[in-house]
Amino acid sequence: MNYEYKFVEVPLKKEDFKTKLDNTFKRWKEIIIEETDNGWRLKQVVIPANERTGVAAAYCYQIIFEKMRSKSLSL
Repeated sequence: MNYEYKFVEVPLKKEDFKTKLDNTFKRWKEIIIEETDNGWRLKQVVIPANERTGVAAAYCYQIIFEKMRSKSLSL
């Protein structure tokens, strides 16, 4: 089976550390619901580190979706 993947970046704002965790999660839910309505399946959420700062500090969230490739797109 061939899958295609979509990565949606959700920036981590400095004020996110001062706001309720629920606010960020609400944004994730909106994105996940929107993408699943478009045929994508949630695969994973990761927090990549910003390696350029010299400290492994988070700068965004990556929400990863997958779906099967249509037969016309198969290699």
